[in-house]
Amino acid sequence: MRLIPSARALLIDPDDRVLMMKLAGRRIVDPAARLRPTFWVTPGGSLEAGESFEDGLRRELREETGLELEDIGRHVWISDKELDIGGERVLTRAHVYALRVPAFEPVVKTMTPEEADSFRGFRWWSLQDIAASRESFIPRDLGGLLRPLLTGAWPKEPIQIVP
Repeated sequence: MRLIPSARALLIDPDDRVLMMKLAGRRIVDPAARLRPTFWVTPGGSLEAGESFEDGLRRELREETGLELEDIGRHVWISDKELDIGGERVLTRAHVYALRVPAFEPVVKTMTPEEADSFRGFRWWSLQDIAASRESFIPRDLGGLLRPLLTGAWPKEPIQIVP
């Protein structure tokens, strides 16, 4: 099975809110379908050939949010997920980094046509908003996983999470 490595960021503002991107799922059954399931995910994406997780995350954050970072924060989670992409079964492995940033208005700089087709917007989410929401989040237990980080309980080593 082919491995697709990616890097993602938990950007946490001074009000303990996390920046999430709303995406629409793929057009699996009907390519012309306008109603597609949506979900919220942290900014980031797949690495380019020969790119480190750190450099890939810097690039993805610059492209997706306009944020330029030297320090990408602390490596907190690893998330594996098997997917079917174009009839091929692949394993995606996301390395998730968390860091505190000032609140900012994200500005998309660059997206592939596929990314632009899926992108629905950004939002800063508090733990209370996540808990009260009927929206879908990746990872599913975002609130539970985020809570210890907000209280300063950072893992010594990245922990394996369920997407």
